[in-house]
Amino acid sequence: NAIAVWASIQGRLTHAVEEGLSNGTGALLAIEGLQPERRRDLLLALLQQLDQVMARLRAAPAEGVQQLSMQDQWGSLQVDLRRQAIQAMTGSYVRLPRGEELHSVVQELMDRSDLNQSDEELPDARRMLEPLVLDRPVLVDGQLLPADHPKALLQLETLVSNWLVRNAELISAELLGICGDWPELRRYLLDQRLVSTRELERLRNQLNNQSRWQLWVQRPIRLYESRRLLYQLNAGSIEPLTLTEPRDQELRNLGWWQQQVALLLEARDAIAPQVQTLVQRIGDLMVVVLTQVIGRAIGLVGRGVAQGMGRSVSRRPIGRG
Repeated sequence: NAIAVWASIQGRLTHAVEEGLSNGTGALLAIEGLQPERRRDLLLALLQQLDQVMARLRAAPAEGVQQLSMQDQWGSLQVDLRRQAIQAMTGSYVRLPRGEELHSVVQELMDRSDLNQSDEELPDARRMLEPLVLDRPVLVDGQLLPADHPKALLQLETLVSNWLVRNAELISAELLGICGDWPELRRYLLDQRLVSTRELERLRNQLNNQSRWQLWVQRPIRLYESRRLLYQLNAGSIEPLTLTEPRDQELRNLGWWQQQVALLLEARDAIAPQVQTLVQRIGDLMVVVLTQVIGRAIGLVGRGVAQGMGRSVSRRPIGRG
């Protein structure tokens, strides 16, 4: 049933996180800025909070709480889920000096973090929640499969892994920003190399530039090509996985600049065959010109030179021995 399937997925992901994860995505990840222990604690805390949220969603129909759909309940629980994960990672009673006073770390992080953000690349949460909460079948390659089918189980694990990594990225980016003006917090949360202000600002700038490139260029391309980038935990590494699925509604909701990127792709697809044909014909014409015209002319010139040299040799007098 759904509870057993979720327990299996949670156990596998917990084991993967505890073993340690490297970055195999080929891109920068904000979570890499955290100390390995903090990174592990954050991912495990998110998994634990997701388990509690699913338990609450399962209990809601039994308790007669049906005023909100599952999607609405999920959205309202996201901020609290992230807050609880931060609290579990940092500890509720840790206080660090800031200036001449001691400040509660978790309280400062709660007050200064914007946890209402959403990642537009996250798939519809119902694809993950309905099989794991309501025990509904999973659509895999055009087939409706039970959640405990190997293919369905693998897809659900990928969706949970993607949710886990993307939420950890959102929280880590907020923590990197707060650590910028709190040196003691950098020592407590971040990797040793980021204690340096220069290294921390360099990482933040690189992440911001990467995020803008993804938002303004890469995302419109993926939407137009009906692709979705997911992150999965595989053999001790965070690896990218690209799925093909319809994204027409998201494509229509793009901003003006992002739509221009999609239009450029469409124009390239429309013009490319004609340009390819033109280039091919120009190439064929150049072959004809080089072989039939210029080649023959060079051959005639060479033959004339050879004949002239032959005549000059035949006319040269033979010296006496």
